[in-house]
Amino acid sequence: MEPAGTSVPGAAVAPRGPGTDTGGRAARRPELEIAAHVSSGVLGAGMLVMPSVVAALTGGRSLLVWSAHILLGGSVSLMLAMLVRARVRPTSLAGAVGTLLGTWAERAVDGVFAIAFTAGQAAIAWFAATCLLTAADGSLPRPGADGLLLALVILAVAVLAALSPLSLPAAVLRLRLWVAGAVALACAAWGWPAALAVGSHTPLAPSGLSPEGAQWLALAALFFAGVGWEAVTAVVPVAAAGPRRTAAGVALGVAAVAAVYLGLATVHRLAAGTPAAQDPVSAPLRWVLAGATVAVLTSYVFTNVRTAARIAVRLRPGERSPSERGPGKAVVTAVGIACCAFAWAGTLDGAVPLLLLGPAAAALVGYALAAAAAVRCGGPLLRCAGASVLLVLVGMAVLAVPFLFGG
Repeated sequence: MEPAGTSVPGAAVAPRGPGTDTGGRAARRPELEIAAHVSSGVLGAGMLVMPSVVAALTGGRSLLVWSAHILLGGSVSLMLAMLVRARVRPTSLAGAVGTLLGTWAERAVDGVFAIAFTAGQAAIAWFAATCLLTAADGSLPRPGADGLLLALVILAVAVLAALSPLSLPAAVLRLRLWVAGAVALACAAWGWPAALAVGSHTPLAPSGLSPEGAQWLALAALFFAGVGWEAVTAVVPVAAAGPRRTAAGVALGVAAVAAVYLGLATVHRLAAGTPAAQDPVSAPLRWVLAGATVAVLTSYVFTNVRTAARIAVRLRPGERSPSERGPGKAVVTAVGIACCAFAWAGTLDGAVPLLLLGPAAAALVGYALAAAAAVRCGGPLLRCAGASVLLVLVGMAVLAVPFLFGG
């Protein structure tokens, strides 16, 4: 899935031998290829959205929540890598669990991700709208309909781009990742958009939650930033590496993700704790940061809408392979309408993390089915890993739900 990163579920990598890539470098260093796919799959729009959301929900405990997420996400990625290494062709998470568990599992994963994509894009659009309102007023807005029109305009622009013949080359997508990181670092360095006190009424954090409930919501919402850990299903079968080199590649990718996200969270926290943080960011700088954030996030919504449409097409009976021509305009339009429908929920208190629970639930379902496949199809060690991941995921859901609904 691509709300957070740049991975595209269902976009299979063309099979190629270990020695057929440029210069043969991947043949000698497949771990670098795996690491690049993991890091680029996870990193993306979440770099811009999640530091502020997690800080608004958890305050001084943001690093602990980020660390817990990265540990869990890295474990899922490693389990998936070992599961698909010699069992499936390069494919998506849905394709991998479908191969190992059956067509029902593939459709289940595609179904939850297709729905989750639309909620995720609404969350991204609302965060972008919140940035624009913050640039205008100098502080985070209160929940309400003020940002609805802005969010709908952002979604409309992205959907119109998705309906057009516009296509972003691979080089542009790689550059976008670096641009997103640079903008995220600039926002973190200036502590912008600055979160109000934990528990305040804002689009970034619902009021009324207990401190424990807010932390569980932050951890759940981080699954949005972590969608992409499953990128290994497309690259590990291609890399054709042994278990050690595969594990090394995943570890390198996780380390890169940890460096970026923990680094952004640390910078954001340090900036918020300095005396200069008490002074509001100047209006020109606010508009520069807001404009850059909106531009980058709109580009992610554009590509994500197309990805959601491709997943929706695969849900049709008899259509399990994506068309080379891409999804039809009717499907893209339907996905755009669904995104706008979810955007209406953005007027609620703390709507951004609440909308991010859609991608979080989809990731939970997909990763849990992958863990079940590991228990069913793996050797003794992989079965233990799959059982452990499954227990953690189910345990998180069981523990989090009472806090989220009961405060």
